[in-house]
Amino acid sequence: MTVKEIAEEHDVSRVSIHTYRRRGTFPKPIEGEGSTRLRFRSDEVAAFFAAHPKKPGKRTDLPAKQEEKPAVSTYRSSGLSREDHEATEQLHATANLIQERWPDAHPTLIRDLRDLADAITEESEAQDD
Repeated sequence: MTVKEIAEEHDVSRVSIHTYRRRGTFPKPIEGEGSTRLRFRSDEVAAFFAAHPKKPGKRTDLPAKQEEKPAVSTYRSSGLSREDHEATEQLHATANLIQERWPDAHPTLIRDLRDLADAITEESEAQDD
């Protein structure tokens, strides 16, 4: 069996198979002439997956889920909807991050981000009037 065939048959990614091989837990490939493609004995592969069933784990590469925000806007006192408030916060945070990482490198971009945040605030306030 090739790595691709194993991946399809056992519903795992090819990367996972190579990870198992690096860890030394996967069966050794068999020697074959005329091809550089790795091949494995199907009975050994089946035995491996029987002994090591897939365990879906918790992804650690994703940020922690934030608490759901209420459907009713809590930002109405400032004249902004929740979405507008979040957008302006993100724009200001992005401008601050750029300014911290690359001081004096992107003044126009920083100004444009802050201007856009101000425009959202002004437009939202104008709609409330």
